[in-house]
Amino acid sequence: MKRVSAKSLFLIVLSGIFCLSLSTAFAKSIELRFSSPFPAQQTITGKIIIPWIEQINKAGEGKVSIKLFPAGALGKAPEQFDLAEKGVADLAYHLSDYTPGRFPLTTVFSLPFMPPSGEKVSEAMWKTFQQEPKYQEEYSKVKVLALFGHPGGHFHTVSKPIRSMADFKGIKMRTANPSISKALTLWGAVPVAQPITETYQSLQLGVLDGTVLVWEGMGVFKLNEVTKFTTVADLYTMPMMFVINKDVWNGLPDDVKTLLESTTGLKMSMAAGKAFDDAEKPFREMTIAKGTEEIILDPAELTKMKESTFPLREEWAAEMEAKGLPGKAILKTALGFLEGK
Repeated sequence: MKRVSAKSLFLIVLSGIFCLSLSTAFAKSIELRFSSPFPAQQTITGKIIIPWIEQINKAGEGKVSIKLFPAGALGKAPEQFDLAEKGVADLAYHLSDYTPGRFPLTTVFSLPFMPPSGEKVSEAMWKTFQQEPKYQEEYSKVKVLALFGHPGGHFHTVSKPIRSMADFKGIKMRTANPSISKALTLWGAVPVAQPITETYQSLQLGVLDGTVLVWEGMGVFKLNEVTKFTTVADLYTMPMMFVINKDVWNGLPDDVKTLLESTTGLKMSMAAGKAFDDAEKPFREMTIAKGTEEIILDPAELTKMKESTFPLREEWAAEMEAKGLPGKAILKTALGFLEGK
């Protein structure tokens, strides 16, 4: 029998250790890039994305690692969905209104007076997505991890307070989306489409008389420094999403997929909506502390305002049907979930 020398034995053991180390290194090689258009201080990036990344990195025990690229480091806000679809980023936080026409059925949640709260509208978004195949087709090029929105935005003005529908006449108001533009036009206002990043200067210079926005946005973008009145209306939400590149998703091991799916979906959608809800109180208080007058509309006036926009819902459904999309069915499903049915 051939004896193995001490040197040969040492080399065999060393080779085994090297191979084991190499296989372990490969097992730890899943690194994912998460792109956010906003800085780490923004509500969803700071309160949802960062804690989730920390949770996954810990639970993944080194098998999967996610790194955040905030503040548009990988691309501008309107490019986020494309970043994930094309693989420039692995995951992305995208706002659907930043890419008009890309998600037609999703805009059902952009209609006036839809959101009872961020948490409830987010629940309705996810459940509508789960139930409606045509709605799912809008996201067919990616894997959707969460769908959510913020609580209703309000009217903020520089010098003219909004106390009734009549007060909108002639006011130049930054709008949120095409449906809100139609509502503003109905009331006699002049809707102006403009990036939120340009709104401070426009309000300051008198290019705009006001804007529609949530309390949180007024604080984040410091618009409460140039406005004097806020009329509470719970007018609209902006549909948002977390998505992951489809090829990246399909290439993940089953246990990593299970980990990601168990922490996202309806759970994360509602958590994101609630994070927006929770942010409203401190930002409202901050804005009022700067001298803003908060105006609560007479209930009858608010009801009249809401009812004046209801035909826009049917108009939206008809527009979708004309495109060969199930607008009526989607509107019914969305309203059903919003109303808790």
